[in-house]
Amino acid sequence: METSFILLLRRTRATFILSILLFIVLLLLTAGGASPLATQTAQIGTYHVLISFYSLPRVAQTTNMTIESATSNQQMQFSQLLLKPAAGTDANIVVVQATPDRDNAHILDLAVTPPVRGNWFLSVTINGSAGTVTGNIPINVAGPPTIPTWLGWMIGLIPLPIILAFFWFQIRERNRRLKAH
Repeated sequence: METSFILLLRRTRATFILSILLFIVLLLLTAGGASPLATQTAQIGTYHVLISFYSLPRVAQTTNMTIESATSNQQMQFSQLLLKPAAGTDANIVVVQATPDRDNAHILDLAVTPPVRGNWFLSVTINGSAGTVTGNIPINVAGPPTIPTWLGWMIGLIPLPIILAFFWFQIRERNRRLKAH
């Protein structure tokens, strides 16, 4: 009785430690979203703008980015945000969803889903101390990511064990019938 209680305590402690370790690993894996994957600066009129990409622009995937002034003391307001296809990109204009950032009122969080790959322009109107200016910021939208080679082989080989099992059962059944005769 006493030994089973000690075993139960050891298992409970091991499970608790494993749960804590898994929680720490989960926190470490999800902590990467705080910094941008890429940044891009642009000049629109007299204004310097910084765009931070939190997800890279890809076809049919929502691109999350922020737009803000690249100079720290310059206040500006952004409006009329559109994603326009460049020459050679066969698509329609897409409206960009803009919401004020929770941490900083002078930063806008942008979300847009480009429908086709190619060259695009983020068209933005800026209102600030130097007046109102409209300009375009070039953005390259890539295609969907390629599947890794190892994953392609793994998916392609899924039927192999099923086929081998089928032939193994057929041969085993045939041998059993031959022995019965």
